[in-house]
Amino acid sequence: MQSSSGKDAALVALSVLLVFTISASFIFLHEKQVTIENLERELAAKERLLATYAHNKTWLPQSSLGAASANIVAVRSVDNVGVLGGVRVEVKEGNGRTLVNTNPFVEPDTQYSIRTAVEVAARFVGVNLSERDVVVSFDINGTLIGGPSAGAATTLATIAALEGKEVRCDAVITGTIDEYGNIGAVGGVFEKALAAERNGMSLFLVPEGESVVTTYERKVEERRIFGFVIKKVYYMPKEIDLKDYFDGSMQVVEVGRIEEAYKYMIESGAAEI
Repeated sequence: MQSSSGKDAALVALSVLLVFTISASFIFLHEKQVTIENLERELAAKERLLATYAHNKTWLPQSSLGAASANIVAVRSVDNVGVLGGVRVEVKEGNGRTLVNTNPFVEPDTQYSIRTAVEVAARFVGVNLSERDVVVSFDINGTLIGGPSAGAATTLATIAALEGKEVRCDAVITGTIDEYGNIGAVGGVFEKALAAERNGMSLFLVPEGESVVTTYERKVEERRIFGFVIKKVYYMPKEIDLKDYFDGSMQVVEVGRIEEAYKYMIESGAAEI
């Protein structure tokens, strides 16, 4: 026979075991409940994501409504050499956005110039782009596009894309564009002109007042003093009239507004000015 103290100890042990079992079951059920809740939250999040994607897909550019390309010319900063490239503009169904392909990387001042170019082109053609997206891409021998000097070329490419026309492939323009359609001055015109002529362009459009450029010619003077030869290197300014410099190989024309550039650059018709 067990003593009363032994029975008490057994009852205590049994009580502890029951409490432990109940607690463990509660913890297991609670953890299972938390796991189910997490799973439900994850599924809900995925459903929202899919719904958002399905909604956004309707705003992404779909079918192309028109596209055109124009030559551009730039100056590499590493060696100050002019290079020829291109800008391509595509008009698609959308929501009034101007989208810039950032490969190669496009600096903020260039992106602002692109937005201005698209706005000027839309006014020039007389269209509302609220239900269109304009996608702009650059193709040039470089890893970075900076500066607003491709603004005029981008404007012409956008006009051509909106009108279903083409930009002359044997011509190139350099110049900024402002909101009023004025073509502004740029740097490196001589280097850009050399690149245009080297790549077979027959027409080079420049902003007003920039067909005459100032270059600096390297001069070297040698003097012998006490058996030593001392060289003096300096640079002399020299004015070059591009119209005369490229006479016979490339025509150079000054333009002040996008209407003038349009007459020279857009094929299959001229604008009503």
